[in-house]
Amino acid sequence: MSYNQGDNLCLHIAYDGTGYYGWQKTAMGPSIEGTLCEVLELILSRPVHLQAASRTDAGVHADHQVVNTYIDNRDIDLGQLLLSLNQLLPNTIAVTEVCLMPSAFHPSLDAKGKLYRYHISLGTYQMPKDRLYAWHFPYLVDVQAMQEASRALIGRRDFAAFTNVHQETISDTIRELTRIDFDQQDNRLQIELEGPKFLYRMVRNLVGTLLYVGCGKLSKEQVNEILKSCDRRLAGVTAPAHGLTLCKVYY
Repeated sequence: MSYNQGDNLCLHIAYDGTGYYGWQKTAMGPSIEGTLCEVLELILSRPVHLQAASRTDAGVHADHQVVNTYIDNRDIDLGQLLLSLNQLLPNTIAVTEVCLMPSAFHPSLDAKGKLYRYHISLGTYQMPKDRLYAWHFPYLVDVQAMQEASRALIGRRDFAAFTNVHQETISDTIRELTRIDFDQQDNRLQIELEGPKFLYRMVRNLVGTLLYVGCGKLSKEQVNEILKSCDRRLAGVTAPAHGLTLCKVYY
């Protein structure tokens, strides 16, 4: 298949965020966006501007990130483009799909929901292979208390207490959480959070707060109080970035 002037090229990508300063280009060091742009520009011989479904933070991983760019005056086989991208990109980034979308499609504005998964290693030690993809939390954790506390977070709420952006700098801190699920297998705990949109570091702050409940630093009743307070200082720690993966973007 080829694409013509004005076509909206959409890429589905996955990446290991270790060693990258997040999605967005930055002068601080390598980014996913910058690395992908360099390869696309090499293939297309033109400047490329990318838009992404989620601006993941430094160290955050993705199994399903969606990005787009507009292509003009080109006639390139999409199958060959997919092959070329994966040959030239570092092995920390993979393009899983290349397709054409309607001209008005925007990967962030058109997204209906996102699924994030956070991985935690419990116990006195962490397997070395997990160190880049799971937070080592070496405390006894009451998962049932975490589940009960999470019920206060489901639905449309003001999540100002769970964002690292000052309340005065954002116009709306109302978001909706449709699902929080916990899955514990031996010393591994996985938390899935799903919703239409998320605030800056909202997922990591929710995970940190729920783990504080799990280890007894906060009571399950306090989670609802923190939510109502809109005060970030009352919530738990921000969970480390490397335990978080953007698993799916829904359209």
